Amino acid sequence: MNLNLLSYLLFFPAMVGVAVYVAQVCHRNGRVWMLRIFDNDAAFVDAVNNVLLAGCYVVNAGYIALVVGRWEAVTSVPQMLGTLSNHIALILFILAALHYTNIGTLLLWSNMKHSKARLTGGFVPADQHTTNN
Repeated sequence: MNLNLLSYLLFFPAMVGVAVYVAQVCHRNGRVWMLRIFDNDAAFVDAVNNVLLAGCYVVNAGYIALVVGRWEAVTSVPQMLGTLSNHIALILFILAALHYTNIGTLLLWSNMKHSKARLTGGFVPADQHTTNN
């Protein structure tokens, strides 16, 4: 069997599995966390959470397309395993970085909102709950 074809047959299911699992876990657990940050504004949280879910899928699809377009010729099983490991590890690191960036951004937003609430005696006008003012 052609080792490039075997590599693709191993890579695609692995990447789809990673993409779906990571996206669903973040979507499910992130909602609960974001509801707390955004004062149980479920409509807003669901909208943001769905955008993040779609973004996760788009990042993964784009990564797969880039990798397949630049896939080097595989001539041995050890090379195939190394190539697969490198490509899968890279997207795992990218997804982790995006995840922590999202968490950091939401924490910063939450801290700014709570600081503003402390300065105003606990009152934050409704129109400022979802803005960066």
